[in-house]
Amino acid sequence: MTEVARARNRRGEGGRLREEILAGATELLEETGSEDAVTLRAVARRVGISAPSIYAHFPDREAIVDAIVDSAFDDFNTAIYSAIDGVTDPLVRLRAGCAAYLRFAADRPNRYKLLFDRRDLIGPAEHPVPPIRTESFDWLVQGVQACAEAGLSQTKDPQLDGTAIWTALHGYATLHARFDVFPWPAEDTMLDRIVCGLADITAAGSC
Repeated sequence: MTEVARARNRRGEGGRLREEILAGATELLEETGSEDAVTLRAVARRVGISAPSIYAHFPDREAIVDAIVDSAFDDFNTAIYSAIDGVTDPLVRLRAGCAAYLRFAADRPNRYKLLFDRRDLIGPAEHPVPPIRTESFDWLVQGVQACAEAGLSQTKDPQLDGTAIWTALHGYATLHARFDVFPWPAEDTMLDRIVCGLADITAAGSC
């Protein structure tokens, strides 16, 4: 494990130390694939500070992990929005976003694991869900709705169908990573079946 000797920040650079703590914690998680590796002592060693110095920026280890999860969702959302930028056709847009979902899961598996594997992902009922964690799902539901409004889909419940697509994408991404020897159909074929089948796409020639 890498340890660094860190120079003290100048006055007013506390925000920089917070980012360094998050970066160090993220490296630990990406390298190990386990959030158990993110301990205050391990993070402090990685950044080159004393463990008590972390408390000025994060009250505990869970706060660090929560911040990493939010950062992972930001990366995830950005990947989807980059893929659909400038795409106007509702179905092409929906499919492109779903394809970006699968690429993110395949290219950054440890980062993807953070998104949905935590039991307390959305927090207790008395605390609101951070919008960054629901942004991609909201986009998915809106994408199905846009297909319906364009006459491409016969969906009666975009929320339900969006949930079904998300469930299928997550299931495919997870199983494909774990069972790579399974004779999977081509990804484009699976993507068309998931998007067109579950979004109830009925327009001739669309899928």
